[in-house]
Amino acid sequence: MQARPKIVKILVVALLVSLILAACGGGSTGKTWFNLPSAKVHIQPDGAMRVWGLNVGYFPQPALIQQLQAANVQQLEIRIGYNGIHVLANGQDLPYIKWDEASVQTLQGILPQLPNVPNANMIASALPWLRTIGLGVVLDMPLAQGQSELDIPRWSGESTITATTPTSPTLGPITIGSLAFDPQGQAIIEGVPASTLEQALGVALPSLDANTLGILQGLGAQVVQVKVQPNGIDLSLNDRPLPGIAWDEPRLNTLLTNVPAFVADPALVETLNQVVPLLNGADVTLAVSFTGEQAADTVLAPIELNISETGDLSLLGIPVAPGAVPADALASLQKANVQQLALSVQPTGLYIAANGQTLPTVTWTEESLPILAQVIGPMAGGADLINTVLPVALGLGPNVKINVPPAAGAAAVEVPDQVEFAIQPVEAAAQAPVLNVNLAVDGAGNLLALGGFTAEEFSQLGISLPTLPVESLAALRTAGVQQLDLDTEPGILNVLLDGSNALSLNYDEASIMTTLDIATPFLGDSPITVPEVNQLLREQIIPQVLVSNANVTVDLE
Repeated sequence: MQARPKIVKILVVALLVSLILAACGGGSTGKTWFNLPSAKVHIQPDGAMRVWGLNVGYFPQPALIQQLQAANVQQLEIRIGYNGIHVLANGQDLPYIKWDEASVQTLQGILPQLPNVPNANMIASALPWLRTIGLGVVLDMPLAQGQSELDIPRWSGESTITATTPTSPTLGPITIGSLAFDPQGQAIIEGVPASTLEQALGVALPSLDANTLGILQGLGAQVVQVKVQPNGIDLSLNDRPLPGIAWDEPRLNTLLTNVPAFVADPALVETLNQVVPLLNGADVTLAVSFTGEQAADTVLAPIELNISETGDLSLLGIPVAPGAVPADALASLQKANVQQLALSVQPTGLYIAANGQTLPTVTWTEESLPILAQVIGPMAGGADLINTVLPVALGLGPNVKINVPPAAGAAAVEVPDQVEFAIQPVEAAAQAPVLNVNLAVDGAGNLLALGGFTAEEFSQLGISLPTLPVESLAALRTAGVQQLDLDTEPGILNVLLDGSNALSLNYDEASIMTTLDIATPFLGDSPITVPEVNQLLREQIIPQVLVSNANVTVDLE
């Protein structure tokens, strides 16, 4: 009973001394002047909390007590000090909230302007004092049945992370700056207003409610930036630092050990076990603007996906699409010995590579995109959808690598880290084939004329002209296209719609041969799979196609 007055006296003296020291500038020394012992809160099995033998209420989350007991977390300690707010589980450091003088000053300016923060002004004024005097609280949890009491070391002072520099990023480098909000709180994604995207996609996109918008405007918020780096998360508001999170490898390992104490979902625990180790090499930046203009250009690192033997698709070891790849498609890829597919979407083209070898590329120009949208739109949900979504996709410029498991007994293919997507120029040949063909086709896909001769004239000769795909023709007609031209030159096939170049297919011998290698297992009983026909294609037909000058004109009646 004599201990309590003594403790009270110590606290009063410590308070007086701390105020004097804070007034003298003690908060800028780089450490606390001294640290008060942590107040112990004993949690009873029924959730009752006792401090110095007095009941002070009940633990707010009774279910959490069972989770902590199941993970054998016997003590949680929270310390507030000079460099942040530290949390320890059984005496072991977890990632902590970090701050310094600059970030605390930013926080002091923000707190009084936030609604529903009781005593905000007092807290803001007390922050420098809290950094001067170390305070803490210890939660002693009830022992789980069958557990023995751990020998938990006493807290001995603030510690900081051990900074590391990874040899290569595990996440990133990625910069996401596509999201902006205008002064009315409406989202803008990659320069396209959310209202336009909503109309095209038929879904509602988030916007800022009036309360949030008012808070942001009251703070004068222009840009909020979140940067995840190997040793924590850095936050800033208008380039002014905010308190963030700090970690190093030992702290992340402690976090993983204690994740089941705070996360009840086993699936989420498994996901965290996959993701948390990647934070040691993260390089991810998110910049959100509230001015209506993007705060940064979005730059995406290659997204690497893995296909399992059962066709499941995973990202960084995390399943994202179980059974996404059919067994027959996977078998065909393995038969062609494709061990990696790389896809790059760029503002002027679509590029694909297999095992690092570029396949024929599709390119377009800014002027030809609207023409393409008119044709692709009816097949993809409407021209408005394409005109809206396509600029966003091209602006993001995603790069994707898909790793395919090798077939049994197949040697691993050495794939370069960076795919150049290079197509070699094809030299013209003096004896290159020259072909000019005119076609006329009706709405049902029937050829009405070929090379100046009508279908009726061919019929008189006992020849029936084939039909063309009705769906493709319908899309062209819906777009108002009256004439389609396929015009080749060495290494290039140009597709023209009513005389305007819509896109180009670029190829060389290596890209065509690789495409044939991949396509052959997918073609089943096609004549191309017959060895003699396949050899004829490789040795006679493809070399002629590479250098040919052909023009096929299709008039859509």
